[in-house]
Amino acid sequence: MATVFSHIIQKRFSQVNENVATDALAYILNSSESARNGMMKLLRGIDPNMPGLQFRVQQTEGNIRPDMWGYDNAEPHVYIENKFWAGLTDNQPVYYLNELAKYTKPTVLLVVVPGAREQTIYRELKQRLIDAEISGTERGFVAGGIVYSVTTEIGPVLAITSWTRLLSILELEVADDPSARSDLLQLKSLCESADSDAFLPLSSEEVTDQRLSATIIQLGNVVQAAVDLAINKGIVNIDKLLPQATWSRIGRYAKFSGEKGIGFWIGIHFRFWKKYGETPLWVVFSSGKWGKAQEVRPLLESQASSQGIFTVFDNDEFALAIDIATGEEKDLVVREVVDRLQMIANVLS
Repeated sequence: MATVFSHIIQKRFSQVNENVATDALAYILNSSESARNGMMKLLRGIDPNMPGLQFRVQQTEGNIRPDMWGYDNAEPHVYIENKFWAGLTDNQPVYYLNELAKYTKPTVLLVVVPGAREQTIYRELKQRLIDAEISGTERGFVAGGIVYSVTTEIGPVLAITSWTRLLSILELEVADDPSARSDLLQLKSLCESADSDAFLPLSSEEVTDQRLSATIIQLGNVVQAAVDLAINKGIVNIDKLLPQATWSRIGRYAKFSGEKGIGFWIGIHFRFWKKYGETPLWVVFSSGKWGKAQEVRPLLESQASSQGIFTVFDNDEFALAIDIATGEEKDLVVREVVDRLQMIANVLS
């Protein structure tokens, strides 16, 4: 349900949704003992030994600036990172966990995201722990609203919940607190608005930001260069096949080499990029004789799972994410895209 608060934020300040939601949550927790009790129930579902906490917002410590801190006296025990659709920063979660590891246990890094983003964020956080060589014990679903949690070898627990789960827990606790209940309704409305597909008014910064157009052009160049290299290597061919663009994707059709080569689409898939968040680049197999999605799916799902590659079956299409090497030169990025195409070709052959 929309409220005047969510309407104003979405109309005037949609680019700072996360900051507004963080400030609103901190205000509710610090002004309502019942709401704070609800938050403590969620945190004690992660670790029963968590002491009573007070919450502050966006304080800087070294190279990190968590959205919220949970303190017992002067010592932090909890960092809370509130997300809607923004990506993780380079410091998340590794720097945050390393900083928390300096303090007395229990310590928790809690990441709050839209429900549709729970699995995507979990996979990305898990991969970043692997890349940083931080092992941990996965605890899966934890009673009390926590979707995933990992007890890391360095001490802190990394946990994920959704805005819906968190606010539902707080709502139960503030049932007899009219003021807090009203405040939560405003915050819940903002979260629902930020999580919807409704049109968000554009800011002047967004309209004039040339980095977005430059990024899309760069991605297009990567796809074109990767297809050209894959043709030279005999992996794919594009005979009588054309580039293709719609409002939801930009790319081209191609076929894997061979007399019975399976057809596919490769390019920037905006809808998948927004919905799943893995990457802008995808290989898509359609249903029917061209892409044979139903036949391709069981073959590639198994191989992709063993390599940590994200796949999805969506609207009768089977799609496989193409991970992009970040911080690397174009040649390396292109080669890794071609390697992904080679892997697919090897499986399908």
